[in-house]
Amino acid sequence: MPLSPEAFGRMLDQTGLSLTDAQKSVLFDAYPLFQAMLARATAPLPREAEPATVFVADIR
Repeated sequence: MPLSPEAFGRMLDQTGLSLTDAQKSVLFDAYPLFQAMLARATAPLPREAEPATVFVADIR
């Protein structure tokens, strides 16, 4: 369910920040980009993406 500008404004008001309507509008426009970035960053990674459990340094 998409977030309405009014609901987003209420969420911002709860932070205690004193933002103008123009500032709230800019943040609302960036909100979908932030949500997409958050979804990519928190997606579970496959086991192959984990670092190796054993690391052997090649020291000469």
